[in-house]
Amino acid sequence: MKILLYGECSALGSGAWCYAETLRELGHEVCTYSDYSNVEVYQWSFAAKAYRKIARQLWEPHRRRHVRGLVELAERERPHIVIILKGLHIGPADVIQLKRTGAWTVVINHDDFFTQNPNNHSKLQRAAIAEYDFVFTTREVNVEELRPFNCRVEFFPFAYYPRIHRPLRIAESERELWDVDVVFVGTWEKQRGEQLEELVRLVPAKYSIWGTQWEKVKRGSPLTLFLHHRPIIMDEMAKAIGGAKVALAFLRKENRDDYTQRTFEIPACNGVLVAERTRRHLHFYNEGTEAEFFEADSNEELVEKVSLLLADNAHRERLRRAGRAALLRQRHTYKDRLTRLLEIYASDNRCTSDIATDVPEQSQVCDAAAPSETAVKASANQRGRASF
Repeated sequence: MKILLYGECSALGSGAWCYAETLRELGHEVCTYSDYSNVEVYQWSFAAKAYRKIARQLWEPHRRRHVRGLVELAERERPHIVIILKGLHIGPADVIQLKRTGAWTVVINHDDFFTQNPNNHSKLQRAAIAEYDFVFTTREVNVEELRPFNCRVEFFPFAYYPRIHRPLRIAESERELWDVDVVFVGTWEKQRGEQLEELVRLVPAKYSIWGTQWEKVKRGSPLTLFLHHRPIIMDEMAKAIGGAKVALAFLRKENRDDYTQRTFEIPACNGVLVAERTRRHLHFYNEGTEAEFFEADSNEELVEKVSLLLADNAHRERLRRAGRAALLRQRHTYKDRLTRLLEIYASDNRCTSDIATDVPEQSQVCDAAAPSETAVKASANQRGRASF
């Protein structure tokens, strides 16, 4: 089967890259189209970047050129499936054009569709929701919020990729870099920065912090000594997590996270997961035997849990083994996710081939009109209705 994947597929270790590699491993032919194709200027031009930041969109002639390249690729390759990852620049008319090539066209969004972060959503993305053949969201809270716009929606959790996220032996020459007490891999955010500062002050240890935007910490911050000021991917990520005594996972409040990719990646890399306590986290792992959790607003509990794990080697190593074993008993790989997507595609194909009708397929399954800005805002105001 031929599948067209839209996203940052050339970025090693990214979600898009993992989807593409997994589809190839499953025996499918994959063609890709970058979300920067034909608009590369937004990667290097200060003026273009400034325009996008202020306008919250690409300049429309640029966007049309970008989408035209995607549609032309679909017309040339005739894929069975088009998977749009996030789709900030893809509007309803663009989705319709892609579907006219005969492709089952779906969107997978790794962010909250109704996030408070203006960088993670667009009017075009929201307007296009109704036109997709299926919508996959990594936030369960989005499922009911999206149904008024497209009833063909499903919770599609994050995943880990076993070729990256696995235990790795650390060479003696590398131990100074990777053998640390506490590691955090992720982007700076104000709250997590403050929590880490208090942890560093109260629990003297060897810390290691990897990721971007950490230059935003205040001058004189106790974190300064432990910042590497760069992201890590592939084997480096596996070594950083597996080499540490404790691996921290924080959630993004503006994205209404109740779990994260690290929820799976840390145990997969043989790390000891210490994360914010949520109902979903408690569903995935037993607290105290497979992972440790703390209340998001309780720095005191975070300090207590990290101190306990650093002091009790036997407990910590039991947690490490049990956490990975718990993960492996569940189904959270990219292969698991894409197998589910392909099951839905196969089911849809059977339905459409069995039913001879002139009525558009979407009308057969639901009466979902394109959401108005008012409707989208109303849905966004109903956050939190769905719970795990």
